[in-house]
Amino acid sequence: MTLNQIVKRLETLALSHKQINHFYYDNIVEWLANGEAKYVACFVERTGTTISRDDKQTFHKFSIWFCDLVSVGRENKNDVESDLFSIAQDYLAMLNYTGYQDDWNISTVYNAEYYEEKFEDLVGAVKIDVLISVDFLSDRCSVPANDVTFEPTKDMIVNNYIYTGSGNEGTQITVNSLIGKQILMLFMGDKLLTPISNNPSPNQYSYDANSGLFTFGVDIQNAQIIQFLNRNLC
Repeated sequence: MTLNQIVKRLETLALSHKQINHFYYDNIVEWLANGEAKYVACFVERTGTTISRDDKQTFHKFSIWFCDLVSVGRENKNDVESDLFSIAQDYLAMLNYTGYQDDWNISTVYNAEYYEEKFEDLVGAVKIDVLISVDFLSDRCSVPANDVTFEPTKDMIVNNYIYTGSGNEGTQITVNSLIGKQILMLFMGDKLLTPISNNPSPNQYSYDANSGLFTFGVDIQNAQIIQFLNRNLC
């Protein structure tokens, strides 16, 4: 998942909230000083990025601000802070939606701070800090390089990806983490399934490496364990 895709999802989730009317990704102080916002507004700043080969993850640090207007006499200050904190909690719940678990990992502890500042308007804000990590595969085979050939290593690392069914998937799931991977073996429970190009029977499955779409011959059951032994393709 690219940085642009992360930001786009942050924007989509923010604007889907019925109380948020504006989204902006960049420096919040510059925008509040010079821009026009329709409150309640959500501002996102990326405050740092770390790449870890050991964890095979890229970690993006974001500060997410939820802002609203405070009256001149500040009579509604407590109400504004309470409402913004509730919106922040709603947003965290959306970020942690289980359907996104194959795309990113979200930190589980969030620092929340309250602000009040006079720009063109008197603005109150709640800021939460969130760490979002995505897969860093260090896959030299996917690098668009000219005049350099990367030979695959003799012993390629085999990974075991485990998926737990919810019972609502039907016969298909999309696993973004397995896009472009070679599936060596696939187990549904303790049953080894056979790959096929399409229309699988109960003991078979089909796989689209470009989209990560798996199709099975039977519905996925609640708490069904599916194991994918996989490795990178060169």
